[in-house]
Amino acid sequence: MATIRRRTLIASALLAQALPRLAWAQPVSFNRPVKILVPLPAGGSADISTRIVANALQPRLKQPVIVDNKPGGSFVIGMQSLRSAPADGHTLISINIGMAAAQATMKRYDLLKSLALITQYSKTPTLFVVPAKSRFKSLAELLDFAKKNPGKLNYGSVGTGGLEHLWVTMLSRSLGVEFTHVPYKGMPDALTALMQGELDFVPAVMSSALPFVKEGKMRALCVLSNERAATMPDLPTMKEQGAHVPPMEFWSGLAAPHGTSPAIVESLRKDIVAVMAEDEVKQRMVDRGAAVAVSANSEAFVRLIQEDLAWMGKVSQEAGIRIE
Repeated sequence: MATIRRRTLIASALLAQALPRLAWAQPVSFNRPVKILVPLPAGGSADISTRIVANALQPRLKQPVIVDNKPGGSFVIGMQSLRSAPADGHTLISINIGMAAAQATMKRYDLLKSLALITQYSKTPTLFVVPAKSRFKSLAELLDFAKKNPGKLNYGSVGTGGLEHLWVTMLSRSLGVEFTHVPYKGMPDALTALMQGELDFVPAVMSSALPFVKEGKMRALCVLSNERAATMPDLPTMKEQGAHVPPMEFWSGLAAPHGTSPAIVESLRKDIVAVMAEDEVKQRMVDRGAAVAVSANSEAFVRLIQEDLAWMGKVSQEAGIRIE
């Protein structure tokens, strides 16, 4: 009798251990349209890439996937809209590295506590661009000039406390150089100022800068990644130019409201990974200067954001960059 009871207890324990895995294995169905919030205006880089993913997801989810732009408040309006949505997988939000920068400098939300992270879906290299008529032919040459002429070179960003501002601040502190920061309302304004000769350089996402580089209106000195960009294989990396600092790459991903079940999160991750592997989707990403990059699991996406928040928080604290 004791042997039977032990076997029963063992079987019950094994079943209890298997239940979470069985729950994850169950297919997740969607019974109404899925909405993806974009906390930025329509027509921008984040909006375009989100719509590529949304269109590809519709056949797999068997529901319309609607992109709903919620710009304003430095991403806060979009985050608030997500917070009021049910945690059932039918409302998602497109997030990007710029939101991590805003969190580091404004502390108005917490990506890791407010969201159930699903997966990264793309990464876009950043180009270090200068005016077409710039005297500098390489990043090493520009940095050498900057060391000898503190504050003489100015650069543009999308605003104080933004990703570009934080990254150049990290670069200058790491290499002992000094640049003058000129904030703009958006990257189009900064790139226009660069082409007009009002700025010496801009670290700009490839999808924004590449068309102007191809037209000869500006020159790319390097790519701010650890590897060369597939679309510009002859362009050296920043490390090849002597800048050994963390890379500046624009990642994008999707998340659900905090409290969404792991089964729904994993089901969505698998669907997103599947559509990002489609040739047409990969080509559309390449056409806009991006590359498909998906997370092995939701925890890997968490680690990516933690790493970015670590260096951003350090830079903002040490340099006193805080937006009220």
